[in-house]
Amino acid sequence: MKLPARQRGMMLIMLVFIVGLAATGYLLHALNPVSMRVERDKKTAAALAEAKAALIGYAAGVDLTPGTCTTNCPRPGDLPCPDTDNDGFAEGSCGNAAGTTGQSSRLGRLPWKTLGLPDLRDGSGERLWYAVSNHYKNNTRYRPLNSDTVATITLRNSAGNIINDASSTTGLSAIVIAPGEPLVRQDALVQDRNSLNEDLASHYLDIAFGEDNQNFIDGTINGFIAGSVKAADGSVILNDRIVAISNDEVLKVMETRVLAEVENSLLDYYCGMGNVNYSTKSCTALGTSFPYPATFDNAGCLGQNSASSACSEGIATQRGRIPAFPTTPWSSTSILRASRNNNWFQMNAWREVVYYAVAPACVTGTTSCNGIGLLTVKNPKLLPENDKRLVLIATGRTLGAQLRINNSEKTNEVNYLEGGNYTPLDNVYERLVLPINNQNDRVVNLP
Repeated sequence: MKLPARQRGMMLIMLVFIVGLAATGYLLHALNPVSMRVERDKKTAAALAEAKAALIGYAAGVDLTPGTCTTNCPRPGDLPCPDTDNDGFAEGSCGNAAGTTGQSSRLGRLPWKTLGLPDLRDGSGERLWYAVSNHYKNNTRYRPLNSDTVATITLRNSAGNIINDASSTTGLSAIVIAPGEPLVRQDALVQDRNSLNEDLASHYLDIAFGEDNQNFIDGTINGFIAGSVKAADGSVILNDRIVAISNDEVLKVMETRVLAEVENSLLDYYCGMGNVNYSTKSCTALGTSFPYPATFDNAGCLGQNSASSACSEGIATQRGRIPAFPTTPWSSTSILRASRNNNWFQMNAWREVVYYAVAPACVTGTTSCNGIGLLTVKNPKLLPENDKRLVLIATGRTLGAQLRINNSEKTNEVNYLEGGNYTPLDNVYERLVLPINNQNDRVVNLP
């Protein structure tokens, strides 16, 4: 039924009125200070999370293609230097290897172009800032960087209490900071973010409880404080939002990458160079054998210099460290060779913290694992448990009473392995499915 013109007109007016009310309600919601703050916080959190993921991905995906380096070689765990001139690219260097120079250049903006990121901004429209631990920076590299390396950045919570202490073993590898809106710092500096001040951290980062985010000193309690922090009258005195990248978070991807590289190098040895399908971890031709391990108490395998000639196969040894001098030598480009030149593995003392076990069926003197006896790995990624040819364990950082300071401590498995991987030192190993506080062995195996 067709409505009279007057009724149609009234309905149109009502519709316009309803739409207007809805638009007004949305506008009022959008302009609500609480709602606006929530949206800004969401944007800040998303930017910080994206930056953190990119940095961890960078540490995991370092290009390890052999080059011509002799000392300052790329290695798993590398993190870029900050961007100190606001062009989006990491600077070429941020201090010497020891960290005694370049302290101020280890704090700057996030190098978003180097990381392959969009131009990330926090909820106030500011670019993110970034600080890197001296031990993790990629130029000039501190050595060794491995499971035993500690991170060097201290972080306090908004109450001023230390939650990550670089003077102990809980320091951070890096942090990312969202600077928030400008304010008047506690030292009375009025932050002014004009072009003249765009590279001055003091005009972006704040101070509270005596902790000044515009500077930090590696390896000390002079670090950073996460906001927000308010004064007694409720005014905000520090609005720097911080996301931390812990030592363990970088260590996880470092160890995963190292184990994969070592596994591939052992396959090169077993299958012959050019005869490996790395995706399936198998040979494309007849396999030979894996070397016997060096005994774990062989001190010639220790250190970041070239390995001693004593670091050779321990005949009839089933478990220990990767030998630097197997009966059939490693190839001249293998990361498992003794030389440290152009060799990130030896240069960063990974031989100390990678445990190697091989099945009796697969050692020197056999062909294609035609001997007798295989290894067992509980909770393997691929069943069955009892058909494993070799096991590699990244031993993780020290736990509990473990010590790895002198050679006596470094040649004792109790200071590296936990749980069933240490006791009873047999041919049975276990892979952790879920994290356990008193165990951190990272296990891979073939097949």
